[in-house]
Amino acid sequence: MRVFLFVPCFVDQVFPNVAVSSLKVLKHLGCDVVFPENQTCCGQPAYNSGYRDEARLMAMHEVNALLTLTPSPAPSTRYDFNFKQDYIVGPSGSCVAMIRNFYPELLADDPRFEQVSKDMSKRTYEFSEFITKVIGTERFTGKLDATVSYHDSCHALRELGVKDGPREILKRIYGLRLIELPYSEVCCGFGGTFAVKYPEISTAMGDEKLKNFYDTGADILVSGDSSCLMHLEGRARRMGSTKRFAHIAEIMSESIDGKRAE
Repeated sequence: MRVFLFVPCFVDQVFPNVAVSSLKVLKHLGCDVVFPENQTCCGQPAYNSGYRDEARLMAMHEVNALLTLTPSPAPSTRYDFNFKQDYIVGPSGSCVAMIRNFYPELLADDPRFEQVSKDMSKRTYEFSEFITKVIGTERFTGKLDATVSYHDSCHALRELGVKDGPREILKRIYGLRLIELPYSEVCCGFGGTFAVKYPEISTAMGDEKLKNFYDTGADILVSGDSSCLMHLEGRARRMGSTKRFAHIAEIMSESIDGKRAE
């Protein structure tokens, strides 16, 4: 199957290894992965902040960018998205939720994008969700000596319904020990612009999440959203912690090789 890899802007700019790891895992599972080079921000920050017109323009661009790929160095070759066979997969529950849940609403009044956004939403999956629902967890095995806990990001859990899948994947990694995180469904406090508008509340929520993580005794906090991990790791480093924070794609990638990345 062919996968159009959707890389959120903050992953591209701040956590590129998450994108590389996602690519590696998907190819390992037999996917033909292509990368639309013209993709940019999905428009979620603008949308969540009330700038719907700006978000609409970004959504239009992203639809065009993700559905038609002109790869270099052969610009004459075009790969057009096949709505019956191809998938859009992104390592971010937050940004995938934007495309799947809110693009159809945001573009509903534009005849050029109304139907295509609905069709596109049905073929768009969060990274771990795609593995569990489309590929099948039985296709993946790995080996990694690690003790981890899993944090459920708000968007993946509440807007996509991603809950058991990531845990099923982690349990298939030989040598990895998964310790359930107390109150794993509680928000970490990031919330995009929420952390900027309400820093004191955001910090307090982050500290509570970190305390719950430390109480597990696990070495690594894993999640499917790099934004949550960025928020928590930033706070942890300021508090002097050396605990590791990793996207599930990174853990899966490392387990394929049977060792942690340096």
